[in-house]
Amino acid sequence: MFKRLSGEGFDFEKKFVMIVCVLLIILSFYLVKDILILIVYSFIMAYFLKPFYNWFLKRHFSKGISSILAITSSVIVVVIPFVLLAYFLVLNLIQLIIQYKEYIQNPEILNATISKVIGDFVQFPLLSSADFSGIISSLVSFIISFSKSFFSSIPIAIGYFFILVFIVYYILIHENDIIKSINEYVPLDIKRQKEILDKIAKSLKVLFKGYFLTGAAQTFIALIGYIIFGADNILILTFLTLIASLIPYVGTPIVWVPVGIYMFVTGNTFGGAGIIIYGALIVSMVDNFIRPILMSDKDTLHPALVFIGFVGGMIVFGIAGIILGPLILSITSIFFRFLNEHYSKNNTSLN
Repeated sequence: MFKRLSGEGFDFEKKFVMIVCVLLIILSFYLVKDILILIVYSFIMAYFLKPFYNWFLKRHFSKGISSILAITSSVIVVVIPFVLLAYFLVLNLIQLIIQYKEYIQNPEILNATISKVIGDFVQFPLLSSADFSGIISSLVSFIISFSKSFFSSIPIAIGYFFILVFIVYYILIHENDIIKSINEYVPLDIKRQKEILDKIAKSLKVLFKGYFLTGAAQTFIALIGYIIFGADNILILTFLTLIASLIPYVGTPIVWVPVGIYMFVTGNTFGGAGIIIYGALIVSMVDNFIRPILMSDKDTLHPALVFIGFVGGMIVFGIAGIILGPLILSITSIFFRFLNEHYSKNNTSLN
């Protein structure tokens, strides 16, 4: 037994408690590390569901019922259509592989066909004599692997979905308690905490409106063009357009330009030219005019950093990194700016 002394004993006790706390933090991290991303997405989802939750609350529903109604509404409007889109997209990819089975099984025929198309369009011997069969085979292997992974992960995804719903439900009805806990354990005064949280909320809004909402609008407009000008495999093209619309500096032209060129060289001159002109004049208008307005706030993360966050997030977190990557860089930028404003050498008074 250790004897408690006024000086040394108290110091030893304090160190002992700190060591135990650190060990428990490490243990807690290992307990939640597999659902850590899920928890982050739960807070993001709860943030966007808060207005709907408040709307139901004002209609004299209880906190629990308001939370259930807000979550159910989002599931009906967003989650179910997204899941169905993913399901039919995978089926469409498999159907596409079956449709071009002959070319896939005979790489030399595929390579000859692609070389002929390129040779008819561009008089560039090095490009027309290149071997594309390996690239196509790798792409097909990736699609097959992705399809198997998609279908095999459905049971796990359902389990994660229910965990997500439970966490969002808890966050919505216990928001005040969560904020109080943050106030107690974060070593910042209330004013500074509110300042940081407001900036994070603003950043999340700008990222959502400037990239995801604008990307969805671009994708919808591009879909109309694909339908009008008779593009094939519209579902796959629409999905690729949505992903491309989220990439700063690159955008949707990496989809509709090759589609237009392909249609042009395969004989559909009207459709190919139509898609390229439509994309340049209509689809790009959203990116060139609407996005800058939505991203005009001075605290907005620079597009270059959004691009880095997008790519890095995809590499580290997979598909979940599309949102997490830019968000992490945005929050990092906010904290560095906060550090510079309040704790720099020229501002040591801690306003």
